[in-house]
Amino acid sequence: MSADAKGIALLSALLITCLSVAAPATTQSEPARVATSKVSEGDDTNLREKLRRARQAINHNDRQQLQKLKTELKDYPLAAYIDYWSISERLHRLPLKDVDQFLAQNKDTAIGDWMQIRLLRQLGNQKQFETFLRYFQPAKHHRASLRCYYANALSQQGGQQPTQQLISELWLVGRSQVKECDPVFAKWIKGGGLTQELAWKRHLLAIEADNLDLARYIAKKMTPSQAQKAKLLQSIHRSPNKLLTHSAFAHNPLEYRGIVLHGLHQLAKKDAGKAEAAWHRYQASYLFSDAEQETMFKHLAQQFARQDNMQRLQQLVEHHAVTGARTIEWLARQSLRELNWQQVAFWIDRLPVEQQQLDRWLYWKARCLDELYGQGSSEASSHLYRKAARNRSYYGFLAADTLGQQYSFEHRPAPITPIQVQDMANRPALLRARELQAIGELFHARREWRYATKTMDHQELLAAGKVASAWGWYHKSIQSVLAAEYLDDLELRFPLAFADIVHDVSKQVGAQSSPLEPYLIYAVARQESHFSHDAKSSSGALGLMQLLPSTAKATAQRAGVRYRRSWDLLSPSTNIALGSFYLSTLLNRFDNNRFLAAAAYNAGPTRVAGWLKETRKQLPYDVWIETIPYKETRNYVQNVLAYTVIYAYRSGTKLQLLRENEAASRL
Repeated sequence: MSADAKGIALLSALLITCLSVAAPATTQSEPARVATSKVSEGDDTNLREKLRRARQAINHNDRQQLQKLKTELKDYPLAAYIDYWSISERLHRLPLKDVDQFLAQNKDTAIGDWMQIRLLRQLGNQKQFETFLRYFQPAKHHRASLRCYYANALSQQGGQQPTQQLISELWLVGRSQVKECDPVFAKWIKGGGLTQELAWKRHLLAIEADNLDLARYIAKKMTPSQAQKAKLLQSIHRSPNKLLTHSAFAHNPLEYRGIVLHGLHQLAKKDAGKAEAAWHRYQASYLFSDAEQETMFKHLAQQFARQDNMQRLQQLVEHHAVTGARTIEWLARQSLRELNWQQVAFWIDRLPVEQQQLDRWLYWKARCLDELYGQGSSEASSHLYRKAARNRSYYGFLAADTLGQQYSFEHRPAPITPIQVQDMANRPALLRARELQAIGELFHARREWRYATKTMDHQELLAAGKVASAWGWYHKSIQSVLAAEYLDDLELRFPLAFADIVHDVSKQVGAQSSPLEPYLIYAVARQESHFSHDAKSSSGALGLMQLLPSTAKATAQRAGVRYRRSWDLLSPSTNIALGSFYLSTLLNRFDNNRFLAAAAYNAGPTRVAGWLKETRKQLPYDVWIETIPYKETRNYVQNVLAYTVIYAYRSGTKLQLLRENEAASRL
């Protein structure tokens, strides 16, 4: 073993020594990570500097310097990546000898598999199909682009035609397929492979995905009569009210069956009452199957619930025995919103038995009994509260507060030995992931981690979670314990991540605005991103506290925080500062009410103000939270409140779930 390799092994051992001493619930920081960072700083900096120079030598085609540095780094975890970057520079010239050697040396590794994907893309793009077939593995490569290259390669060079099943799988999607499929589809269609049945199936998928541009394109591939039918379906999708002219569709049930079913579902989204009336008219001539009826009634029930048509929803449940749990929950929440406690209890009793035992419904059944028979007068309600209070959750904490008892945190460190963690930390794939993270190669770092953990068993995942936590890779630590289904190690599930930044920002915000507890900052960041500092959402929100660039820009101007461009939000210090200042503005707007501020952080302050206007200060706080119209926001608020309590506990502070002003509020 070289000196560098010994240094890395020593570093891992020191990491484990720090990590193996479990921190108590009152821990104020993460000493294992800090201590490890200090120990490894000198050696790591030297090795990473050599790696930087090696990449520079690749860019400058300095082979002599590159070979010298490769020799010096031969035992460094990222030695294989030097070859990868070197080959990547020349991949367009297809250095197959070098690629083959690389693949053989890195078989069954993340970087080996990624090189194979890169090579297949290059071969497919250059139409080197004979060579492509040598490297493509049908059971392993599932990317649509590669499978389309594969189909093209079979027809061009393989001496066989791609199977109808392969083409059909690529064809039957409700979106525009990747451009690599265009030549395959063109040849397939020209050869008569596209049947009217397949054309109709994809057209329907496109309609269901609301992709009308694709639907119109597919319709051009149909026979005139089929295209006319497709045009009618598109029209009904846009304007389902046309189905109310029953006579236009009643004469040909066989031809119009699929169109009518789709149109009725669309109509129900706009007006469930009209859709139900239309359904009964069509049912007489169409004779819908039992499965079609069941699907339609469930859909109608959901739409009646969304449209707050309680009367029709109850009638539907009674007449057609629509008893799905989701529908019953809608009914229970609607009854809660009306403070009809008798009806709430009625619907809870009709939930599946296992669902009635969830702490959410245990709490609400107990609340019903208290409201109906007087608080504290029923032993039955106390029994239900006690069952709920055993759980570490929003409703468990609410139940404990009702009983006046301590919260149950159920903290049990993962049963992992120091040797297990040390062995895990020394695995080559995890060492590569750590180094890639350190040098900012986050794409490859995540791939290494996923590749290493995808086949791990329960114990290995817990050990990996311990290692990730010590490295400060908190979102991977959280993911590991969730994958292992071990939920009681609070250090791993609720890390005190970026503690110095969080506490400094909490003080700064308190000096400029209303006090902001660090526990609330932790809770929001934990809920938003699992502490992934480079998280990006589909809506464009970035970083630990998932801020939109527009929100960040406006907040930075008011808070005096330096902010120049959206990528600044990937900096933990900038993101936490801006996210916390924005959270403080929401607290100020909503009278220092944390659950309203959390709801506004998730759904927007304008929407929350609208919900408050609708309820007109008629609802207790717990009913208001449980009947938030958006499930995402409802769960978000409940999680943030519970996480705030847990983070206070982790920091050695006792905190109530709700402040006095919050618990007394009517909304």
